[in-house]
Amino acid sequence: MLPNTGRKFPLWTGVLGGRETYAQTIAELLRKEHGDSRRAIKQLMRQTDASERTVKHWLSGQHGPDTVYFLRLVVSSPVIRAFVLGLLEGPAAIPLTGPVDRISLARAREAYAAGEAAGGGPATSARKNDPERGPERDPINVPDRTEINERQHWFLDRVAAGRCHAKEIVSVWAVSLKTARRDIAVLKAAGLICYVGSPRKGQYRLTGRRRPLLAR
Repeated sequence: MLPNTGRKFPLWTGVLGGRETYAQTIAELLRKEHGDSRRAIKQLMRQTDASERTVKHWLSGQHGPDTVYFLRLVVSSPVIRAFVLGLLEGPAAIPLTGPVDRISLARAREAYAAGEAAGGGPATSARKNDPERGPERDPINVPDRTEINERQHWFLDRVAAGRCHAKEIVSVWAVSLKTARRDIAVLKAAGLICYVGSPRKGQYRLTGRRRPLLAR
């Protein structure tokens, strides 16, 4: 037998107590969000790419969504996402041992982007008619700021390490291309970066100006 030492995991109760309770809980949440009509089944099929039979099993509580289907629900369903956040903040969750700094968060997002790329698609779907074409595509009339956000700090670090453009912000941080371009425009307006080269093949470079504090 294994020695009874070290930190003990909590005694799983409630929705974490077993598959049957989990299935019933998810069924109630999905019915609360969508109902149990034919339209609800079609909606969940579109959200998760699951079969009609599988979705019917979820709604009836016969079994809960497994693995990738559950992850798709976390991403596409506000109710399921709130449910997961509640679990993470609940008493059964093991607390973090220390604060998570912005570098760790950025690396986690890079790992997420790498996983998305391996799956054959970006973290968010980019519009085909709106590619990144250099500085002329950045938003105009963006005011200077004394503080910059976490994405912008990450972008400055990437620019210092090599080439980086708006689409990388989109992929890693899961924001829109418009938001990514606005982040870059603020950095340009603050004199922290400049664009060198042609619109298609140029790149952003640091100006050497001291970066502002991270906005809280």
